[in-house]
Parts: sequence; structure tokens; C-alpha cells
Amino acid sequence: MIRKVLVTGVAMMPFTPIGSRETPAALAAGAVQLCLADACIDFELIDQIFAANAHSGTAVGEHAMRSFGLTGTPLVSIGDGEMSGYAAFHLARQCVLSGEAECVLAVGCEALPSGSAGRTRAALDAVSETDGENLLISQDLRDLLVLREFPEKLYAAQMSALQALLEGSAAVSERVLAQAHRQARLNPHALLHGGQDYPGEGTPYLCPPANGAAAVLLCSPEFARRYGLRTDVASLASVRGSNSESDLQSLSVLDVLGRAATRRVACQAYEQAGVGPEEIDVVELHDHSLADFLIGSAALGFCSEAQLDSFSRGRHAGEDGRVAICSSGGLLGRGHAPGASGLAQLAELVWQLRGDAGARQVKGARIALQHSSARGRAVSVGILQRMF
Repeated sequence: MIRKVLVTGVAMMPFTPIGSRETPAALAAGAVQLCLADACIDFELIDQIFAANAHSGTAVGEHAMRSFGLTGTPLVSIGDGEMSGYAAFHLARQCVLSGEAECVLAVGCEALPSGSAGRTRAALDAVSETDGENLLISQDLRDLLVLREFPEKLYAAQMSALQALLEGSAAVSERVLAQAHRQARLNPHALLHGGQDYPGEGTPYLCPPANGAAAVLLCSPEFARRYGLRTDVASLASVRGSNSESDLQSLSVLDVLGRAATRRVACQAYEQAGVGPEEIDVVELHDHSLADFLIGSAALGFCSEAQLDSFSRGRHAGEDGRVAICSSGGLLGRGHAPGASGLAQLAELVWQLRGDAGARQVKGARIALQHSSARGRAVSVGILQRMF
């Protein structure tokens, strides 16, 4: 029997520049405290915890939970790169679906000191010109996978491929970045809130690294009824996939970074949820780069790649009933804290479905989609719905 999974509590600590004084454990504990308050539940009622971070070590979750008392609650630490936060949510959801647990917490955090998210931590380590160029022109699928270890070349090639699709027009990219910054200034949790201008490691087409934390509490309908918890948002689908050989047959850098895998995983998620892309009201996608925003929008089924220019106009706020992409400002505006970003996306979507998103609220949002990618090696798509 398929069980329904409710999202009964969410929270996010504001994203800040790397080098901020917060420790990862303190950020995670803060997000959990806010999430428990949002759900109106005691920590002792949680059956299992999944704690995610990409760079801070496996003990962070344990240190964060100590402030709530050593209750013996099972805790699983997850380090899965840029997918860490969403991986925690996906596993928490599976626990509830399987009947293993009735109430599960997913929390993710990241707190990096100044300089640590430079060329290496922000996936921009220096590469050999010869090695990078050879990989870019290789006809061997194995070389395409190795290319992910040379992200500076990979993202530069992605932008070149995007410009070819747009016939050299830079206006679309400039428009997307301006809209992301505008939405972020409406989001009190975003790195760029309040007008701060913070480019991504000197590369304007990449998102800025950030410190932050987010948490999501999932439960079964029976548990929610027993404790009088809110039941207004449900998780309809969560699908995760990795590359198949057919995904990479194009030998395109766009598919190395997840275009084909996103198409395939999105189709599975739509089928699992029983909805189509035309029914989605608001989306948080993994816009690590400007090209990710545009190519991801097409791969998720909201337009064709030939329509990217017209599609990019006013896509963040959902004007005229159109799907809103990254109403939060996305990674480009909110910043990217790998251990927390997937859960922060989900928190934004829950606020949108509840009608609690303030100045960035998408009117009448009922069905929402979340998309994560780890430089193309893994892709996930989740779908949420407002129940009434």
C-alpha cells in the first residue's frame, strides 16, 4: 500500500557569506529548533534523523543534536556533495513511506571559513589546459565522466554551449542574473538580501558559496492526526537518478552536467506524482550556473531549448499564471551551501504552498517541484502539493 508523506515543519537559517562566525553544529541546531517550533512538536517524538553536510565532517549532526538531549534517536550522517541536503530528505521520506518510522527529521548545514570555498571548495580548482581541452573534445564516454573533476573547464564549456543555443546573445543570461538578484532581495533568508552584491568567486555566471542550514520534518498522516500537526503539504514524489550511457551519447557538456538525466528523472517524478509540467506552479531548481537555470527549465519540461529567450522573461515571480522558477532567488541569489541547499529549496516551496512567502509569494501556488544536481553525476526531482 502506498503511504502518504506529509511535510509538517520546515525552517531555514539565513544564508551568510563564507567566513561567518557560526559553527556548522550551531547552524544545524538553530534550524532544527525553528523547525520543531514550526511543526509544534517535541524533539523526543522524532523517530529518526538524517543530518547532511558536504564539508564539515560526520560528527556535525551529533554535536548539533546534543543541545536537545541525548535521546538515543538514530542519526545517519550524509555527505553527498551538492546532493547532500536533498539526499537527507529523500531517505527521510523513504523511512516514512516504508513504515519504518512515523516522524523523521532531515537537517543540513554548511559553515566554511574564509578562503576554504575558493578554487577547490567551490568546485573551481585549477586544471591543466592540455588535460581539460583533451577531455572536452574526447569521444570516449569515460572521459566525459572524468571531465566532472575539472569543473572550471566544464562550466566554461557549458556557458559556451548555452551561448551557441542562444546564438551568441548575452541578454538572456544578464536577464536571468538580474531577476535572481531581485528575488533574493525579497528573501530575508538569501545571501543577497538587502541589496548586498556578492558575485560567485569572481565568475559571474556561477552562484556564490554560502554558509547556512535548513531542516524539514516529515511524518505520516496518522502521526499528524495523533498530535494535531498541520497536514496542508504532502510529498507526492521523490525520484533520484544517475547517468545512463544513453544520457551521454550526445557527447555534449550539457548532458555531462545533467540535462538528459534531468529529463528522464523528471518524467519519472511526474508519473509518480500523477501530474505534468503544465500543472507545476513554482519550482526551485539547481541553478549552480546561469546555464543550469535555463537548460534545467527546458529539461524539466517547462519550455523547449528553442524558447529559452522568451521563457526567461519574468520567470521568477510567476506573472500571468506562468510557472515561477526560483522565486527565492535560487542558488544564484540565495547562495549555495551544499549541505543545506536542497532542504532550503524545500523550505521555500513549503512556504509558497502555505502562502507564507511574503513579498515573493506566487499567487495560488498549489503544486511545487524541487530539482537537485551534483555536477550531473546524480539528479533528483521532488514534487510537493498543497492538500487544501
